[in-house]
Amino acid sequence: MDTTRPLCSQEIHSFLLWMPNWIGDVVLTLPVIQSLRRAYPVARISVVVKSPSDELLLGHPAINTVLTLPSDSENGFWQRVKFARNLKKLNFDVGVVFPNSFGSAFLLSLTGVKYRLGYNTEGRDILLTHPVKTTSRLKKEQYRVEYFFKILSSLKLDIPDREFSPLIQQEGDITTREVLLDMGLDEDEEFLTLHPGTSKVERGWHAERFGILCQKLIKEDGMRLVLLGTEKESQLLNRIKNSSQAGAIKIIPPVNLRVLTGLLRKSRLFIGNDSGMMHLAAMVGIPVLGIFGPGSPATTGPYMAMEKQELVTKNFSCSPCRQRFFKECQPSPLNKPYCLEDITVKDVHEAVRRMLKRY
Repeated sequence: MDTTRPLCSQEIHSFLLWMPNWIGDVVLTLPVIQSLRRAYPVARISVVVKSPSDELLLGHPAINTVLTLPSDSENGFWQRVKFARNLKKLNFDVGVVFPNSFGSAFLLSLTGVKYRLGYNTEGRDILLTHPVKTTSRLKKEQYRVEYFFKILSSLKLDIPDREFSPLIQQEGDITTREVLLDMGLDEDEEFLTLHPGTSKVERGWHAERFGILCQKLIKEDGMRLVLLGTEKESQLLNRIKNSSQAGAIKIIPPVNLRVLTGLLRKSRLFIGNDSGMMHLAAMVGIPVLGIFGPGSPATTGPYMAMEKQELVTKNFSCSPCRQRFFKECQPSPLNKPYCLEDITVKDVHEAVRRMLKRY
């Protein structure tokens, strides 16, 4: 098979997209998927994705079917093998694997999809009909949307969409109004949303500094604040909430990601770490203030107009790093990389004030 020739659009009626593992990366594939939908308006587009990202994609208008990948359990690998083999009966024409792992390409190959597109990492050429060349430097330096878009180069698409399509609320979803009322907020009440958590502690700004920032925003700027986070981050959220006067800070209760995007849309501004929640905020179009330590805004910054974002970061000579934490750099006394440690409350507070003047 000629792996360099463009795929003929007349031969393609269905796609199977193997999605990234992290919520932020899933969000950054959406402009690519929307471009694919524009090029193939009547094709069946199905995605394989982990929970909880499946909640988000169930509401996306460019996607026909969401298939939830079995979780990482004791027999997780064999469950996934069985899951992939069961997809053979759906007879997909084109498969796209966004993650770079050998395992994800292997599982895609088990689905029997005719054409398989992905990067040629980890010796995956043998599993892909249309492998795309890449390098570790390219992955480190290329903006993630463009990196994902290049995988589909044989389809000769136009360009990634510049804006995110709005999600469609699903039957049974609690309304934004109901959640706000349960939190003790009026539907039209103005608030800022903060996310102090992150998938890796080395990428997260100090909880104590988030607490001090909250107190300044309340006392000096008169702001109403809302915290969001995962169930695993509940202890962190409550610690920050309890550091301020009673009732000054609210916490968003557990809701699915579709409902969460509706709540974010009500917010005047999002403040948070380099995380999936930051990308969700950018997806709904609210102004975003992102705190970047070892990560690179040039690679994984929010996908939105520059005037709607402000990124607080320290441009160290080693930035962006490979995030092999404390093997390539020394931790601070508080066990953080110095690129994050050196970001002060004053740095972030001043950035918030600049954004509040604009929005």
